[in-house]
Amino acid sequence: MIRTILFAAALAASTAASAHSFWLQPEDHTLDEGDDVRVDFKVGHAAEVNDWGLYWERIASLRLIGPDGVEDQQRAVRVTGPGEPGGAVVSMREAGTYILAFEGNPSFSELAADRFNSYLENEGLTAIVAHREATGAMGEDGTELYARRAKALFQVGDRATGNATQRVGQILEIVPLANPFALGENDALSLQVFWRGEPLEGAQLSASMLGSGEEGTSFTTGADGIVTVPAPGDAAMLYSVVWGVPAPNDARADYFTIFASLTVAVE
Repeated sequence: MIRTILFAAALAASTAASAHSFWLQPEDHTLDEGDDVRVDFKVGHAAEVNDWGLYWERIASLRLIGPDGVEDQQRAVRVTGPGEPGGAVVSMREAGTYILAFEGNPSFSELAADRFNSYLENEGLTAIVAHREATGAMGEDGTELYARRAKALFQVGDRATGNATQRVGQILEIVPLANPFALGENDALSLQVFWRGEPLEGAQLSASMLGSGEEGTSFTTGADGIVTVPAPGDAAMLYSVVWGVPAPNDARADYFTIFASLTVAVE
């Protein structure tokens, strides 16, 4: 497929990203009207993918945004039980494009200075690096609150709808500028990254083919927050980004970081 060739070319031209991403992994992205689909919650990277422990205290929201509105999906959640992964079983009854959007509650992390600085460099968290350099804190341990945001796109039937390109209001969000299910085989995909509702410049976005075992390819957003990336094909694509800022009003940690992702496959 031409999109696979384009992706291979991008791998050769860009640097690899080794972020520990978080994403929603449906068993299928293209469905018939009335189908149910299981969605797993995953964390890791190309060499090591794990089920994410899905517990109620970790869930802030799970919403399905369809052509006719928004539906709460917390009733669809099956939390992680003894010896089995959690997930959600989502129903999409009408034709159109859908977004499943997850928001997680924050967790606390503390790392020794050298490990924290290495993590900041690998993830492209330049705002935190600049703050630590300006305050003389590069030799200090790093504390942060981090949270996860994730979206997965679905196509039900043949009716591709415009809501695929709409923002859903996540604090860090990856938004396709065209409906991926309506792209031609020769088309690339442009994504726009938003932080607190504004385009985010200088973020390091990774594009990777799920199941390939290969690390992602890194792209840096421009002043408009836009990057052009390999479009999804038969294999699901994972697009992920991380951003963090100082947290001067929170006594629990020095910084606040969000991990965001978008998954989609076009068959």
